[in-house]
Amino acid sequence: MSSEVQVRLLAAVYSCLRPLARILLRSGITYKQFSEAAKRAFVQESLAEKDVKGRAINASRVAVRTGLSRKEVRRILESGEWGLAGGAVALVDQSGPPSKVLHAWHTERRFLSSKGSPLDLPFDSSGPSFCDIVRAVAGDVPPGAVRTELERAGAISDLENGRIRVLKRHFVPGDFDEKAITAISGILFPVTAGLDHNSNRGREGDGFIQRIAFSDRIESTSVPIFRRWARAEATRFIELMDNWLAANERKNPSDQESGPRDIAGVGVFYYEGAPADQSSMHVKQRPEGST
Repeated sequence: MSSEVQVRLLAAVYSCLRPLARILLRSGITYKQFSEAAKRAFVQESLAEKDVKGRAINASRVAVRTGLSRKEVRRILESGEWGLAGGAVALVDQSGPPSKVLHAWHTERRFLSSKGSPLDLPFDSSGPSFCDIVRAVAGDVPPGAVRTELERAGAISDLENGRIRVLKRHFVPGDFDEKAITAISGILFPVTAGLDHNSNRGREGDGFIQRIAFSDRIESTSVPIFRRWARAEATRFIELMDNWLAANERKNPSDQESGPRDIAGVGVFYYEGAPADQSSMHVKQRPEGST
């Protein structure tokens, strides 16, 4: 692959990562957690391929292909598969400072009352304080920045006596809709898997249909009209697809094949906003200490 193609491909992927990063940040997932998931994806996909003689690829070849060290590849392989079924056990230790602060506040004895409940703490003092927790679990991260993030997430509140009360045990900064998880696995995964299938010259069978209709010259007054019309027509189309699938499914549940099975389906989505190339533009950095 030429350097120019690689640069363009990475730019396209970067534009896709921007909205995905927004979703992850709203759910309290850190870059380290995402990085661990990305490493595992690279290792597992490299391992799944065969060499030119049809033989399985070993850990050394995986390290060469992914750019990871052999030690890191072995660590990932020895820790087992990870995903929707396996949970996020392997990623827990990569949580960010806000999550670590809440965990310590609920588990470390010096921050608990005699009954085991989290104490209301001053921001900073000679005794147990909020700053003590931050220094203990987050190193040199400014306590004020952690406090701001926890307040934004509704995880703490300021009392009239000047102390801070913890309200949540887990850090989820946004009003995260769990439907997003279903959408990622049910929409984003099939789209990207379909792109992989279509771009694979060695694929077996025909390519999958992936089409899009868009315009960058539509009048702004026509956008809400198109939005409503597109929703109605897309709903009608999806219902037609759903009816066909229902009519051709096995009628007897006992006839279901055991073990892994494939799915077949068609998805529809609507988008309105900036194009991908504008998503690659840098965001102006805010000065240190601002929120």
